[in-house]
Amino acid sequence: MRSTKEHAGFTLVELIVVIAILAVLLGISFPLLFSYLNSGDIVKCRANVDQLAKLGIKYGQDMSTRNLLPTSGMADDEDTEEMNEADGWWLALGPELDSTVLPRDRKHKMKLATIFHCPGDHRITVNEGTLMEASERSVSYVSWTDGSEDEKNPNSQIRTLGKKHLDMLPWLSDGIPKIGKSVTSLKDFKSMVLPAQNRHSNALVVAYASGVVQQFEIKDEEQLEAAKLFRKINPEKLIPTKRKKER
Repeated sequence: MRSTKEHAGFTLVELIVVIAILAVLLGISFPLLFSYLNSGDIVKCRANVDQLAKLGIKYGQDMSTRNLLPTSGMADDEDTEEMNEADGWWLALGPELDSTVLPRDRKHKMKLATIFHCPGDHRITVNEGTLMEASERSVSYVSWTDGSEDEKNPNSQIRTLGKKHLDMLPWLSDGIPKIGKSVTSLKDFKSMVLPAQNRHSNALVVAYASGVVQQFEIKDEEQLEAAKLFRKINPEKLIPTKRKKER
């Protein structure tokens, strides 16, 4: 009888084929796994922004029917001697929550609930269910404004009373806040909003002045052409406003 040799192991070619197959499988599964792990973050983020949008509307109603949404750079409220709302919209919105701890003086930070922090924002570590010190690093959302409330202040609050197209006027979005600054231009969008797009696998959460919350999936070409994405999120800028007649 003819004897047969037992197979001692994999040949070099077989090893290369196995490694190639594993590489392909990893290439397919890793983005899916990453997307799955981040899906919970964007759900939580949308819930945060939705709650903040409701607080914004409540804030406007509490302002003696002035219907104003706070921004970074709004005028300081003279009634709050130890606070300066111009530093950040969260200083005006925070007191709408019973859990907020107000600062005793300007040397201390306001303590906020974690709804002001996106779970996909890893600039600092925030423990869910606790209070955090309010700052540009702990707050994960930025304010937008059309600057129409105060012509001398481009970062002024948004007046919603009697204004059309509120569903096209963004007010809060994912972003990296800057003290006293709101998103008023493409330049602001690039510096304050775009850096936050990777929190949710290239997606941004936006709340509009009407209280509607939308999620924008960012396509590859839109990452390269920020102006197109800016116009998609902020189409109100495309609506021409009538100039006042010169006297």
